[in-house]
Amino acid sequence: MDFRWFPPKDAQRLLQRGLEADLIELQAGSIHPTFDVASVEVPLDFSPTPEMLEAPTPNSNELFRRIVDAIVVHTGSDLRAVIATINGIQERTDIDVEVAALIAAHKAGVEIRPYLKPVEARLGLS
Repeated sequence: MDFRWFPPKDAQRLLQRGLEADLIELQAGSIHPTFDVASVEVPLDFSPTPEMLEAPTPNSNELFRRIVDAIVVHTGSDLRAVIATINGIQERTDIDVEVAALIAAHKAGVEIRPYLKPVEARLGLS
């Protein structure tokens, strides 16, 4: 926003895309990169394009795996145990596997907000 590349609404969408892609994270109300910024070279004449605001719809396997990985990292649980838990939720409730993964993630204490919009997009709800 400081460079006035986007209006505030579009800048907010870009921020959301960065959160969904795990490029940035919110810590105590501040935005922080999740990667080493010194390792990235940005051309002096860089200017973002409107296409950067368009979020691709993630495929089901990729999205599911990201949620599962977040649960494994957060809880230290075994990958198979996490997938078994998600499968159990899915079987009991007859919902999409990504939604079951979100429920399992929430129960495990994982922050699910970054995954909500991609799951909605994948299911055609947004």
